[in-house]
Amino acid sequence: MFVTCATAMLKLIKIFIIYFVSISSLYPCTTILIGKGLSKDGSILHAHNEDMGQNTVGRLWRINGQSHTDLDSIWVPYVSLAEPGQKLGYWASGNTRAVRINELNAESLPYDNILVGMNEAGLTMSCNWMNSKEAPMEKKGIRRYAIRQLILERCSTSYEAVLLIGSLIDQFGQADWGGLTYVLADSSEGWIVETTTQTWVAKKLEDDKIIAIANRFTIGEKYDISSKNLIPRAVKKGWYNPSNGSFNFKLAYGNPEYMDDLYDSEREGRVFELLNPKKGAITPLDLMDVLKDRYQNTDHYCTPTEFEPWRDICQENGAKRPICTNLCQSSFVAHLRPDLPIEVGAVFWFTFATPDYGPYFPVYSIGSKIDNRFSINDPRDSYSNAWWNYRHAQQKIDTLDRKTIDQMRDQSWIETKTIMANQSKWENQMRVQLKKNKLNNAITIANRYTNASARFSLNFIKQLLK
Repeated sequence: MFVTCATAMLKLIKIFIIYFVSISSLYPCTTILIGKGLSKDGSILHAHNEDMGQNTVGRLWRINGQSHTDLDSIWVPYVSLAEPGQKLGYWASGNTRAVRINELNAESLPYDNILVGMNEAGLTMSCNWMNSKEAPMEKKGIRRYAIRQLILERCSTSYEAVLLIGSLIDQFGQADWGGLTYVLADSSEGWIVETTTQTWVAKKLEDDKIIAIANRFTIGEKYDISSKNLIPRAVKKGWYNPSNGSFNFKLAYGNPEYMDDLYDSEREGRVFELLNPKKGAITPLDLMDVLKDRYQNTDHYCTPTEFEPWRDICQENGAKRPICTNLCQSSFVAHLRPDLPIEVGAVFWFTFATPDYGPYFPVYSIGSKIDNRFSINDPRDSYSNAWWNYRHAQQKIDTLDRKTIDQMRDQSWIETKTIMANQSKWENQMRVQLKKNKLNNAITIANRYTNASARFSLNFIKQLLK
């Protein structure tokens, strides 16, 4: 009996240790913002790898706009909000139902699945987990998932989204995690909002700047707006002494154990290393190339299956954490062009799983349909589910020799370029219909291009699986 209890206790301790080791390194995403002065065509570019782990099943779906005559309240964990009169339509990518890995909630909750997205106004949104000094507020305040969905439903510009995030944290606090960075962009400007449970600070993207974000706060002494309690709270907590000089957000609120961790800083540095030579001529293809980067052509390259690139494992192996990993659930590059109507100018280039092998395909802000295989809301392994095809292809190719892996990467790159080669043809047709005030016709054309491209991408993946 004693041996049985002791064995059970050891198992519990092991689970406890694994949980808290993994929770400290959860979701190590990488995000890039490019100012309009650095892109080739004067657009703002927003790129992101959503690294949710190998088994967190993803999907891509569309929600149509909604009008409400009765302004009832809605419950978003864990607060009630007034329902707006109008909700914007949006595209979202995130978790399927019943996916709860390392979360505080075992049950499925409303406003609980979105990770990244773009709405019909051309506003794009992504997030990165941060490690702050603030303790999490468990099941109190408003959850990050809810904030993400509210941004897409309620905001037409990135600045509106900044104000919404700030007002929600000011009023309710942010639940379940001590820090998060929201990255926002539209065709006019980009913003980052770095948050804790009770405070927030926001910085506008400068036209001649690149912002690279891993999993540590980046805002220091310079920022544009913030919560009123930002400095007083830091003083009260003993994290900032005014007599020591100017207030620095990341030094005051960032967990010092992670603020200088090479796991994050080297990843950010790699973004600048790859993009600095291209300043003034950066294109969506350049950002896709960065999101695919595994330190190719350097001494730091590691085969995809050499180890799982979580923070603690990279530290144990003395390895650099690449931008592209087998932990990726989805990847996107948003091309936000101010010289075109929003209906055409806001393009969300997207692929499932690691961007290494899946060709990117375009989604437009006015688009309304995607092949059902991409939006299946079921985590069960099935070849009728597009996400699992991309994941299985990645898992199999990752085990092959480096030469074959490179060939598959190169072939995927060619397929993405093939899809992009048709872009101007389809967009010209959309613009003709918009000039005639035939929005529905333009939507139909956008849907055709998206679905033809998505199927082309999926068919390529299926051929790789064979």
